[in-house]
Amino acid sequence: MITQSLNLSDLQKDALKEVGNIGAGHAATSLSQLLNTTIQLSEPSIDVIKFRDLSNRVGYENRLVAALHMYVRGEAPGQLIVLFDRDHALGYVDSFIGRIIGDIRIFDSIVDSTLKVLGNIMAGAYLSALDSLTGVDMVPSVPTLSYGTVHAAFRSLLSILPDQDVFLIESSFLDKERDVSGRFILIPETGSLHALLAAFGVT
Repeated sequence: MITQSLNLSDLQKDALKEVGNIGAGHAATSLSQLLNTTIQLSEPSIDVIKFRDLSNRVGYENRLVAALHMYVRGEAPGQLIVLFDRDHALGYVDSFIGRIIGDIRIFDSIVDSTLKVLGNIMAGAYLSALDSLTGVDMVPSVPTLSYGTVHAAFRSLLSILPDQDVFLIESSFLDKERDVSGRFILIPETGSLHALLAAFGVT
């Protein structure tokens, strides 16, 4: 992973923010279309932090979350996380199923599989946008889903040592109609960062 020894210029930081903005924007558009609602995005942020501080960084305090984790394969490998408040995620599932199927009894297995479908669609949109923007091939793995606190979810999904530095490209999204918020978190590997920057000519 990226470490604190990497010094980024303001131009490089702006380029990576644009990467996050474009990717998250396309993912939010896909979610909007699936749920027939309007998803708003915050300005993306980039940061280098210790993995042990990641759960505090993204917030959610002691609330239960639904975390979708995907490995990013291809020319710019890394990891992508889509993070929801758990109750909000269940609301999204209910809305999505209602649109495509109608009223049915929703079992836990249906919730899990539906969240994975939503995560896969959003991740595909996110990475497809980055591919179009940078020309760097990026493909998501099949999503893994975890419930629990943010700390527990990250610990179960990410095989990263507590003292290891991680580089984040993070975007928050908000659905005001349902009072739902979440996070897109991209954690590129070291070489991936250079590949993304090269597309902007700012390596």
